[in-house]
Order: sequence, then C-alpha cells, then structure tokens
Amino acid sequence: MRRVTKIEHEAVLKLCAMMHVNAGREVNPEHMKECNSILKGRAGVFSNFRGTLQRVVVAKIAIVDDPEAFIDGVMDVYEKLKAGRKLPGEMLAMAATTIVENCPAEQRSEVVKKTRETYAKLKEKHPFLTDESDMSLIALMIMAGKNPEQAAEEAEGLFQTMKKDDKISSDVVQSVAMVLSLSDKPVQQKLEGFFSLYEACKNAKHATARDKAMVIYSAFADVDCDLNETVEVIGEVDDWLKGQKGYGAFSLGTSERRLFAASIVLENMRAVNSAASSSVTNAISQAIIEELVLILVMIILTVSLSVRT
Repeated sequence: MRRVTKIEHEAVLKLCAMMHVNAGREVNPEHMKECNSILKGRAGVFSNFRGTLQRVVVAKIAIVDDPEAFIDGVMDVYEKLKAGRKLPGEMLAMAATTIVENCPAEQRSEVVKKTRETYAKLKEKHPFLTDESDMSLIALMIMAGKNPEQAAEEAEGLFQTMKKDDKISSDVVQSVAMVLSLSDKPVQQKLEGFFSLYEACKNAKHATARDKAMVIYSAFADVDCDLNETVEVIGEVDDWLKGQKGYGAFSLGTSERRLFAASIVLENMRAVNSAASSSVTNAISQAIIEELVLILVMIILTVSLSVRT
C-alpha cells in the first residue's frame, strides 16, 4: 500500500490494507492508480471525495469487479443523500460508499430514503448531537432490515438508558446505541456486554480511549463469547500489533491500534461463530466490522484534523 502513496495517515493505510485482505485481493499499485484516475474523473478538485476520504474510496473501487459502475453508483447515492443540504461533508460521502458497497442497486433508492427519514427523526430529538457522522451507522441499521420508526425508536431507547453514564460523551453514546440496535438480543444483555467488555479491556490496559473508538466494543454484542477469553485475545493481538511497523504509539496511536486489535478479534469471532449470530446481523456480518472501523477512524481523523486547523 505504501508503494501507492507515500503521504497518508497511518490509520487510512491500515484501513485500505484491511479492505484488500478481507476481499482476498492483493494490492496492485497500477490498478490503484487507474482507480484513482476514475475517481478524479467523477469528482472535482473540491469534492468531498477528494479529501481525507479519497484513499479509502480508491481502495474500495480497486477491490470491486466493475470500478466505473461502483463509483457511478456512489455518486448517484451521494447526490440523493445530500439533496437539500447546503454544505454536505466527507461523512455524507462515506455513507454513500457504505450503501453502494453493501446494498443491491435496485434497493439503494429505498435505503437512501429510509436513511434520510431516520436521520431526520434522530435530528429532531437531538438537533445538536446528530450530524452527518451518524449517516453511515443509520444506513447500516436500515440495511439490517429496520424501518425508520423502529431504527429511531430502538436507538433512542438505548441512548436514554446509557446516557446516565456521565463518563461517556453523548455523541459516543448515540453511536454505541445505533450499533447495539443491530443485535436482536435483549437490551440489558447488550448493554451489560458492552460495558463489561470495555471495563475488562481497560483493567487489562488494552482499551481504547473513551471516544468514538470505544464504539467497536458494541459490535461484540451479537457474538456469543467468553468475556475473559475475549479480553485475553484482544490483549495478545494488541501486544503483537504494537511490535509491528506502523502500529507504534508514534505512528498510529495507542487508541487507534487497540481499535484495530479489537476489530481483528471481532472479525475472527464472527467467522468462527457466525452460526450463533442473529439472523439480522448475519445479513451484514461481512460489512459491519470493516465499515464500522472505517466509520470510526474517519470520524476520529476528521475531528483531529479540524482541531489542528
């Protein structure tokens, strides 16, 4: 991946590499350059597809069978998502890639419609909390088969229950609520699973920061696993990554490395234990881990870059 681009955020490079591995594709520098040209031909210099998100979109284009059809679909969905919005940002563009990558072409218009409806409902309840960074998670809920009313109601119910924890910011709570709503398990069981896993990882000194990165632990809610064993494996992967080039504290960052460590363990558990997962989550099991890590890392990068500027 470094042969394709020399200047890029470490987390973005890791994401691109992860996408190729999950797709069973080797990184082809020449093909990546061709895909980059395709993107540039569809997106102007000031497009939201040409910023921090550009390398990720190029990687997504590179692993599909028909790159041009994929990017055309993304642009079409993006136009529908941003309709009526004055200043759409990168996170809306990312939501478009999430939908196209995980939804058949004939269903995309309906998914976009329901995603916008659900967003509007959540925005009405939390006007200063809900923003475009929630769009991809909302799209995942819709693609999991939930209607706007159900998606908004379940997410809001979990949010109200969790917001009592004053150690976690409200925007993180809302994201966790959206991911937890993907599971069919009882609410209390999902909540206990999330908090128990995070606290156990924290006590073992392998937890992420209490920001958007910690949302990854909510994705374990639908996997039947032993808490102590899970924490032990996450710790082993975290320690191993720490010794790998590009994963040290000065390159990737401790919290982001632990986000990747948890995602690797989660993906392996879903592969091994897919039969035990709920039917709803099984429908998007391939998508949710990769997309969730992408969403979280992009949010973290967007926030950090805005702070720097």
